[in-house]
Amino acid sequence: MSLSSSSVVSLLGTFLILSLLKRFSSFLWLYFLRPSSVYRFLHGQEPYALVTGATDGIGKEVARELYSRGFNLVLHGRNEAKLRKVIEEIGKDGSRNIKYFLASADRSDIDFAKISEQFKDLNITLLINNVGDGGSRTKRADAYSAEQLMGDVRVNCLFSFNLTHALLPKLRSAAGPALVVFVGSISADIHAPRLYNYAPCKSFLYQLTRCLNTDEKYWTPTNVSFTYMVVGEVVSNSMRSPAALFRPTSKVFARHFVEALGCGWERVAPYWLHSVQQWSVTLMGDKFVEWFAAQRMKDLLSQDLKWKASD
Repeated sequence: MSLSSSSVVSLLGTFLILSLLKRFSSFLWLYFLRPSSVYRFLHGQEPYALVTGATDGIGKEVARELYSRGFNLVLHGRNEAKLRKVIEEIGKDGSRNIKYFLASADRSDIDFAKISEQFKDLNITLLINNVGDGGSRTKRADAYSAEQLMGDVRVNCLFSFNLTHALLPKLRSAAGPALVVFVGSISADIHAPRLYNYAPCKSFLYQLTRCLNTDEKYWTPTNVSFTYMVVGEVVSNSMRSPAALFRPTSKVFARHFVEALGCGWERVAPYWLHSVQQWSVTLMGDKFVEWFAAQRMKDLLSQDLKWKASD
């Protein structure tokens, strides 16, 4: 018995509606109904969260939020004076431990094994790979030396890759679940100009997340999982625009970020309005998105030059 064309259209319509309802219900559950799951990683004796790029912006506020939720901290930065100031600010109540290590992420001679060895006795259950720099290059790629561009690649993906590689045995030894987070960017999806040193690195981190997740979950099952966090515009030292509906402060964003930890999604935009933006991008088509991204980058670079001139 063959189906009529109207029956086929009806079935397709029903399938589409059910798919949209499923997606919408998942959206509501993730952002508005789901209880916090970050406490899954508060287990064992003195659980630690390691946060890279913690002296400013998102990294600093995520560290502060995790400390308030009961985690001890290991913080990374390259400027010791700034890092010590952050530690004093976050840990002023003295209720938990805060340790730190220094490393310039753009260097090629970092001893990651030595870094890992420093914390061999700690119960690390969270690794937040936040370090990155999206605004260091404003000219065309061939205006910079190969070593300058390679430094950008080290900052935006190789530092996170190598640190995760060094800490994986430690994370696997945790008594309960452990989570590795790679901080990504919506710029990896929209082909923004002048981000040749940044957006491709974020795409690398997403694929790294997927591969490591599959390996640790199916090939050699362990307690370690991986999440790629998609980030839109957030007010910070590298995005010094006024806060707006789609541009939260680092403090507001950090609260959403921590709430999303352990949600079970491999790729997630922790701030719900960034998720709406990401979904909108898929509807607009590449041509419009490329044009919009080019215009937006001009605005951002112009604003950044004004801020630097006023410093």
